[in-house]
Amino acid sequence: MTKYANTHITISSITQKILTLDVQQRPQIEACGILLGSIDSQGNWHAEQAQPLRNRYNSAVYFEFEPEELLEAELRYPGQIIGVYHSHPTGYAEASSTDRENMKRVNTEQDIPWVWLILRGPFQQHAHQELVATAIMAYHHDAKQGLQKVHILLENPSNTDRADSPLGEK
Repeated sequence: MTKYANTHITISSITQKILTLDVQQRPQIEACGILLGSIDSQGNWHAEQAQPLRNRYNSAVYFEFEPEELLEAELRYPGQIIGVYHSHPTGYAEASSTDRENMKRVNTEQDIPWVWLILRGPFQQHAHQELVATAIMAYHHDAKQGLQKVHILLENPSNTDRADSPLGEK
């Protein structure tokens, strides 16, 4: 699996904090939500904010948004949803077959250009830890190339400079 056509996702420090808090508050289930921001002319995603959503199944191995809640978010943030995220609290280190099917359906069949973040656990509740670079994976399903890993850039939380972190690569 190769990176998606040299594109990347930049995750702001605010988004990193929201993701960290979300997975720490829901360490036993797949925490999930949407990524808000923009997609530039080169196809790079810029996640400036995240909005946690309910996992309607409260499952450690499966997530699904409440349709009404996703629709409400789409109406509240028109044109700003650039992707989704969810966690793998058990520590599973790649996209599951269900993840892959959903990515293909949304990215190619529905032609929605979302990026998909997966945060790998285990997570400790109220641990005051930041996201660990090796615990994030990003994907996009390309119609021609299939499922591709996306390079991740983390904004440095101490300032606005962006720190290049080769996440999702081993």
